[in-house]
Amino acid sequence: MQIAAFPLPFSHAPYSRALFDHDWVFVSGTIGMDYDAQRLAVTPEEQTQLMLRNIATYLEACGARLEQIVNYTLIVSEREHFATIVDTLARLLPCKPTGTAMIAGIAVPDAFVEMQVIARKGIEVKA
Repeated sequence: MQIAAFPLPFSHAPYSRALFDHDWVFVSGTIGMDYDAQRLAVTPEEQTQLMLRNIATYLEACGARLEQIVNYTLIVSEREHFATIVDTLARLLPCKPTGTAMIAGIAVPDAFVEMQVIARKGIEVKA
């Protein structure tokens, strides 16, 4: 496995943004943050959009694409945001992988959504 180095929301975080080999990519929990500016998008919809763009960037750096996601774990901070986040994700995610969604706290204050993904290179999960 190789480590794909990207900015993390916490200094000295004890994890990697992404690990990959020639078949698999594992992307850790990603939020709707501009990690360079350390600034969250404002609304749940905007955070979901930015989160997916971040994930797409990490996957691309590891030789994969959103269409190759085979599994995800979605964390939504508040039940009231769930429908908006899931609707945005359904509209923008170009595949239908297996997944788990939960309502739970997120370590970054004011983050509405976080998602980790597993992708397999060389395949596409059809919608």
